[in-house]
Amino acid sequence: MFLKHAFYCLLCFLFLGSLHSYAQDVKANDQLKQLRQKNDLAEWIYTGIDQAVADSKHTEDLYRIQKQAWRQPKNMDEHVAWLTLTSTQGYERLQAGDILASINYYEDAYKYFKKHQAFEFDIASYVLKPLGNNYTRLGDYERAIFIQQKVISSLDAKEQTDEIATQYSNIAISYYNMGNFMAARQSVDKGLKLTKDPQVLTGLNNTLADILFQQDSLARAEWVIIRNIASQNKVDQQTAFRLMSSYTSLGNIRFKLGQISAAEQSYRSALRLINTYYADERQREKAFVTTQLGKIANTQGQWQQAIKLLNTSLRILRINDDRDLTDPAKIYGENKLVEVFREKASVYLKLDRPENAFEQLRFALSANDKIRAEFADDRTKERLQQENKELAGEAIDLAYALSQGPQGKKYLPLILEISEQCRSRTLADQVQRNNRKIKASGNDTLQKKRANIEQGITYNQRLSLTGKDTALYQKKIAALKFDLALLDKDNHRADAAKILSPDALLKALSAGVRYIEYFIGERTAYAINIKDQKVERVIKLSPADTVRKQVARLVNTYYRKGPDAALNAPKSFYQLSNAVYSTLLGDINIRDNERVCIIPDDVLGYLSFDGLITGKKFDPAISQWPFLIRKATITYAFSLNTIAINSYRHNTNSGFSGLFITHEKANDKPILAVKTEADAINKLVGGKMLYDDDVNSASFFKAFGNSSALHISTHAYLSGSNNEPTIDLGQQKLFLFELQATPNKPQLVVLSACRTGDGMLANGEGIISFSRGFSAIGTPATIAGLWNVNDDAAAIITAKTYKGMLIGLSTGEALHQAKLEWLNSDRPADAMYLPYYWDSLILMGADEHVNLHSGSRDVWMFAIAGVLLMIISLLTLSKIRQKRRRR
Repeated sequence: MFLKHAFYCLLCFLFLGSLHSYAQDVKANDQLKQLRQKNDLAEWIYTGIDQAVADSKHTEDLYRIQKQAWRQPKNMDEHVAWLTLTSTQGYERLQAGDILASINYYEDAYKYFKKHQAFEFDIASYVLKPLGNNYTRLGDYERAIFIQQKVISSLDAKEQTDEIATQYSNIAISYYNMGNFMAARQSVDKGLKLTKDPQVLTGLNNTLADILFQQDSLARAEWVIIRNIASQNKVDQQTAFRLMSSYTSLGNIRFKLGQISAAEQSYRSALRLINTYYADERQREKAFVTTQLGKIANTQGQWQQAIKLLNTSLRILRINDDRDLTDPAKIYGENKLVEVFREKASVYLKLDRPENAFEQLRFALSANDKIRAEFADDRTKERLQQENKELAGEAIDLAYALSQGPQGKKYLPLILEISEQCRSRTLADQVQRNNRKIKASGNDTLQKKRANIEQGITYNQRLSLTGKDTALYQKKIAALKFDLALLDKDNHRADAAKILSPDALLKALSAGVRYIEYFIGERTAYAINIKDQKVERVIKLSPADTVRKQVARLVNTYYRKGPDAALNAPKSFYQLSNAVYSTLLGDINIRDNERVCIIPDDVLGYLSFDGLITGKKFDPAISQWPFLIRKATITYAFSLNTIAINSYRHNTNSGFSGLFITHEKANDKPILAVKTEADAINKLVGGKMLYDDDVNSASFFKAFGNSSALHISTHAYLSGSNNEPTIDLGQQKLFLFELQATPNKPQLVVLSACRTGDGMLANGEGIISFSRGFSAIGTPATIAGLWNVNDDAAAIITAKTYKGMLIGLSTGEALHQAKLEWLNSDRPADAMYLPYYWDSLILMGADEHVNLHSGSRDVWMFAIAGVLLMIISLLTLSKIRQKRRRR
């Protein structure tokens, strides 16, 4: 009877509670209706926010307010209310752990603030601070630092020292995540000098401990954190977050020190603080701590417990369902997700479940892909690509092991897909972005604004390399890039080029070409051998470090430093070249006269394969050496994906243009090799030839937009601290970042200059060179030099290449024949047969036939051919008549 009565009381309580909740909802709705009738938009927005925030059942209502508004804000009070709504939405998404959605709301708030000049709203506190922190969480450190510095500049240097110190702590976090520990320490030191507030000091010391942790100064990091924890006497809603951060950092330090039990205790202390003070908030931090506990369980051999904890993290991050099944469609861009999937893969390997482990690594790669789609800046993407390379290496190692099993063939195309996933992706994005710009209407106001910002960025980039106040120009560039990212917010996601499926990728390749794609991971190197549009085989090469050292030694010793080393020790060069050949191609059966496209990786981007020696037996006569060029025609590509998306699209361009700098600076003495090259090309091809003072940026871009082939013969080098590829145009310089996409472009650009295919190596992206830059703006193919070319050899080989193209050879075949002709002709000295002289120029991109003649010249050629045909016909007819008469 008692239980029955208690149950009845409980039902009554719940019923009364629901009635009370219902009554409150009715009251709130009535209030909203009244405010709407009064046309009081500002108060209507605030009431809607209060109702949504007060009750978790109404959280979704927070995101409907903008759509339900009956009109747009008109005065400052309404603009401030609108900004309050948008920033509240950003904060709620942040607490839920949805960083990408939170960034979107904060960015929308900032754009709205700028558009309506709503200076009565505290944009720094309610938008810029959390936005900067969100960029850091996402890994977009360049934008994070820009925003954080902007916040500092908006604060009063005398009155708001504590807030400035907090921002220096945030900047330090961004810097140390970029690997710039010196700048990180300097930022912490600036903050420590500004504040005496215990909570701000705690935050700065937490950051200092994280920097020391990253630098492996673990004992000192531990001391800083223990002191931090001891200084926090009072724990409440305001102080709990920093104390939780301290315990998390202490757990990380002790875990790295191998103090597993102590680390677990620290993590559990952090988790208790989150559960006590932020039960429905700080989901991202809660997921991270839970993941760390999963790592500890993995370390202790408690693998089922580890899986359980890691699945809990995935549920917190809204990826797993109640049955702990992962829905790939729900994976979003989040660093913590990548970490969870990677750790699950580690556990599954220990449970001897490699297929499950491989699936988790592919999930991790998918999350990384979603992150990079959010990045606007190419340098940020390139850095993420380097980080992605290590993860891809783990996945390929595992896929290769699985490919050795009975069902192994299905993993071969997946290895190709993963290799492409971390190869020249930023280049593919640039191609897609430039294609989109070309299609956009020139009269579009947004397009004009975008073009103005881009011109400003290019202008300041040039000044940063040629002017004195580099720091000032870098600040301007950062501001312009941020404005461009906000303006292009929707577009830069669309510009994130998707990797084609393995089937689509293979179908896009030429059936008659063998493609060899290399992957140089952290530990292992692979060659993916593709023939007749299928992956024939994946070959495991020597350890990655061995490959890197071999290739670097060959390139640095025998090419970049000139021919002397090979001349002084030809046998050593021969043996090393043959060793590199054996490492890279020894297990691939290249047939005689086969067309081969190499997709290099890492240091292989600095190597021309034509000059590799295929035979082991040394012959003192260099002219008789068995170079690979005697066996196959070799071309190159940045990735298979760029081949598919950047194939030549025919346009109205025709004819040849040549730009030649025939004199040294301030010197009337001609460079004879350039003059010889120009004269030889002019006799063969004709076209529009420009020399010396007529060569500048304007004439370059004019020739670029009106030629099917563009030849540039001058000096090239790397400028500035970032080694920016630079072409000398006599009175001017042309930098890589100044290349512009145009509707019409050459089918081929020939860069007859030193090291135009050279540049900084961005791991996972390739060599950042002029060759790559032309590919980014849609040029299907370039011929460029990998090292300082021999002027005479380059002049002869380029002229012979054009000669081959004129008789109908494709670009790759013509270059191949030109090099062979050098090898098969008499030379003044046997040393001239060394690859240093003839092998610098390579074709990167589409191997196609190029029309070198202008339209008018084609008309004359057809006319002459027609006349000749008429003469031949008349002569033939005359002979027939003479024979008839004789009969």
